This record gives sequence, C-alpha cells and structure tokens, in this order.
Amino acid sequence: MKKFSLSLLAGTIIGLVLSFVLMDYKDMSFKIMDQGSTEYRRVRELDFDFAFNASLLVFGAFIIIFVIWTFVEKKIK
Repeated sequence: MKKFSLSLLAGTIIGLVLSFVLMDYKDMSFKIMDQGSTEYRRVRELDFDFAFNASLLVFGAFIIIFVIWTFVEKKIK
C-alpha cells in the first residue's frame, strides 16, 4: 500500500509538472462586451485536451515509477 500511494503521489507531481512544461498550457477565455444588460463579462473554458493529456502523463509517470520500484525491490531481495 505504501508503494502504491507513494508512486501515485510522485506520478501526480511529476506528471503535472511535465504537462505544464511540455504542453504549453494557454488559458482559454472570451470577453463579451455590451450585449444585453451586461457591460462586460469574461467567459472561461476548460481545455479538455490539456486535461486528458495531463492525466495520461500522470498515469504514465505513476506506472513507470511503480514498475521501477517493484524491479528495484526484487533486485535487492
């Protein structure tokens, strides 16, 4: 359980850092001015491609760390 949770934590940290560095995240927002009774409004969208690719990086980093950890444990014993 310790190996799984620590691998998941490390994979999350490494995957998120890699996703922000490698995928060049850009915030998507639109400015709506003078429509209806509102003077100014900002609409923000979530970039689902970025979220999906970041989750794949996190999962990949988790799997790599878990496999390496298991391999090292077997080599030591």
